[in-house]
Amino acid sequence: MNGPNCASCPAAPHAAGSRRDRPGRALEINPLEIAATAFTLVCVVLAVQRSLWQFPFGVVGTGLSFFMFVGGNLYSSAALQVFFLAVQFYGWWYWLKGYKGGRPPIRTTRTRLVAGLCAGALALAIPLGLAFDAWTDAQNPMLDAGIFTLSVVAQFLLDRKRIENWPIWAVINVVSVYVYATQGLWVYAGLYVFFFFNAFWGWWEWRKEMRGYPAGAKGAA
Repeated sequence: MNGPNCASCPAAPHAAGSRRDRPGRALEINPLEIAATAFTLVCVVLAVQRSLWQFPFGVVGTGLSFFMFVGGNLYSSAALQVFFLAVQFYGWWYWLKGYKGGRPPIRTTRTRLVAGLCAGALALAIPLGLAFDAWTDAQNPMLDAGIFTLSVVAQFLLDRKRIENWPIWAVINVVSVYVYATQGLWVYAGLYVFFFFNAFWGWWEWRKEMRGYPAGAKGAA
């Protein structure tokens, strides 16, 4: 989450007209942003608890987030919500019966593979950020692109119930707080402060459950 991500929403955040020559904005609270934040918060907490209910909450939160990020000129984050929407349904299916016809256990992934996926994501973020910088009025295009590509990796690992998703979300959350705060998305930025600490909670809870597994169920893949 991060988490598993779910999402937030549109309109008002950009009504004040932030542009590249106007980096900061006064505090504005968008009711739609608050609603999206609430759904996202529930989604991520449920992910820590390994609950299937995270997915319907995530679908709603993701839809709201798409419009919020478009309104804030954060186009990589907006595009990310389209990906999140698709993988919410995939994760829902996989957590229900994607592992030998039943619910999957929490598993680990080889460190080399996780590092390679993250390196590839960051490499992809460079041309993506340059493209948004050149062809759109995107704000923080490089950092926003990094959030996009790393979130794809973290969300995939979450949907596959791999414990390594949590440290990746922690890194994403730090960057997200800065990017969303500079766009005046204060509620959403505050949410990602919570997500940062939630990532450690998720890691702890998932590790605790794994300790109760028989040895054969913990293998890396």
